[in-house]
Amino acid sequence: MPDSPSPLSLGFAWAYRILAVAAEMVLPGLLGSWLDGRLGTQFLALLGFGLGITLGIWHLLLMTRSHARELSEKHSFRDEETDERRP
Repeated sequence: MPDSPSPLSLGFAWAYRILAVAAEMVLPGLLGSWLDGRLGTQFLALLGFGLGITLGIWHLLLMTRSHARELSEKHSFRDEETDERRP
């Protein structure tokens, strides 16, 4: 069994993440648009898209931050004299 995942599986994992973030950005706006039609209002679509984009970007930042942390831990080593982690 290989130590690291194949490039194809990594590609599929990132494609899934990107599609999930895109859905998080668009679906609240579509829901707001639908509610605007049902309730006769004109602001819920704008509110939904604004909230969706904000939450989507926040989620994207969290994902990339955790991925960067995993990479830095994977590629760092310990200095045996001082017992500290170094990049």
